[in-house]
Amino acid sequence: IRFDSADTLQKRINKEEKERSEQRRALEKQAYADSIRIDHVLQNALKIANQQFNKDKFVKKYEVSPGGNPMSVEINLDNHFSNASPHLIIRRNDHRNTIYIDIYAKAGSKFNKVVSHKQWSMTYVNDTIQDINGDGLNDFVVNWYGLTGCCLKAFSNVYLLRQGNKGFSENFEFINPTFSPKEKIIRGVCYGHPGETSMYKYKWNGENLDTLEYVSYEINDKGKKTGKILISNTEPFGDKFKILKRLIKVPSEYTKIEGYDWFTGRL
Repeated sequence: IRFDSADTLQKRINKEEKERSEQRRALEKQAYADSIRIDHVLQNALKIANQQFNKDKFVKKYEVSPGGNPMSVEINLDNHFSNASPHLIIRRNDHRNTIYIDIYAKAGSKFNKVVSHKQWSMTYVNDTIQDINGDGLNDFVVNWYGLTGCCLKAFSNVYLLRQGNKGFSENFEFINPTFSPKEKIIRGVCYGHPGETSMYKYKWNGENLDTLEYVSYEINDKGKKTGKILISNTEPFGDKFKILKRLIKVPSEYTKIEGYDWFTGRL
């Protein structure tokens, strides 16, 4: 067994801390260098797009290798979201870690960035353009699937197109959502084990969300389902939990949403 004197122990601690600090600085330096290279790719893409500024439609795809790492670039100018104003979408995919998506609106004589989203490549599913909140304007949605955790975890990050057809809201993140733009409603399944989780229902209120209700199985003191369905103001735990209704079955509006089988546990 090795017993260090107080002085020797302190020297060893100082040495280990110095080594950790050097490793941390090296990683930070590498991350900074990578960010500079990645941003350089974006600036070059913007230069190409600016040469086509007077057009309403333009598409270019190409490959680059900043720092020796291959990256796919797509430049796409079109009326993606509204016929009233074209938007420029630049996608960069490094095929290793991250997908970068930047959206620009025309502002005077230049492109003005209105959305910047990055997604870990291993979780990315797709991105779509669709009306999410029922205001007649197309919104931007990034769909991805979580890699860690035990349960259903399909996520959507939503950027709402604002009136004026140029700018976007901050992003809203939903888990296991089913969007119903005609109703201005989002229904979805919360995170949890099959047959043991809740469902939620939100409603758009401009750029805000109102929580309408949660749906869950009633559980007795022995941890068994009673056969009743609870409609509540929150998920069924915590001090703010309040039962609004007890029902004998799940309301039919929930039975066709994505992940309903996960809620019931009948997979």
